[in-house]
Parts: sequence; structure tokens; C-alpha cells
Amino acid sequence: MGVDDPAVPGGRLGGERLLVADFHALDMRRLRSTVRDRSRRAGLAGPELAQFVLAVHEGCANAVLHGGGRGRLVLWRRADLLCCRITDAGPGMPPGWRLEGHRRCDSVLAPRGLWLINQVCDHVELASDRGGTRLLLRFRIPVPAGG
Repeated sequence: MGVDDPAVPGGRLGGERLLVADFHALDMRRLRSTVRDRSRRAGLAGPELAQFVLAVHEGCANAVLHGGGRGRLVLWRRADLLCCRITDAGPGMPPGWRLEGHRRCDSVLAPRGLWLINQVCDHVELASDRGGTRLLLRFRIPVPAGG
């Protein structure tokens, strides 16, 4: 089954849909647990599982804190990739804002959510306008030892 993704030309990313969830602040604990369980079933384990779940959680927390208090998460597996799209309907990023500025963290007090996401995920895309923000995360599922 394909996964609809309006941020991608052609509108589709192939793969197995694992989760679609609308969320707000009170859902965060349950959502994190569900993402962990579905990611584990998709093949992640150990430190990689913990890292991916933390990255997804940070993206969802940003949607709640900065994107209007709620969001939508779509999680899917495509070949050896675990993919997650988080969207919100907030005001969008400030004019001139760039993801590249969050690929390193020079200050102890700087916000670290996007920095952490960039450290953990193999690929990160962020698009934003007055209609909201779309964050796409891709994480490579490691081949098991001996596999």
C-alpha cells in the first residue's frame, strides 16, 4: 500500500503504512509508546529504536509547542527505511528560517529538538508556510548481525 505524501512530487511514497495518528499535548505519552511498538515491529531494536523514537517525539513536541497545539503523524516502512511525516497547521517558520542552522548546536541554551533530529536521522526535510509545517524523517533500519 502506498502512503500519500503531498510534499513529494507525484504525491506518493511507496511502503507499508504503520501508523496514522492525529495528536495533541495529552496524547504525547501514548503516541511515543505506539511509535516505539510499531517501529520495533518494523525492524528497529536497541539504541537505534530509542534514537528514532526520541527524534519522532521531538518532532511531535515541536508541532504541539510551535504549530498550533496539535499535529498529525504518519509512519511507514519503505524497504530498509523507516519514515515519519509530522505535520501541523501552525503559523509556519519565521521568514528566512533555515533548517541548516539546526544541524549543529553551538549554545548550551539553544533549542535542541531539531538539532537532535538531525543528529539521529539519516535524512530530514522541513517545509513550512502560513498553512503549517511538514517534517519528514527517514531512518535506515540496520541489517541484523549475520543477516
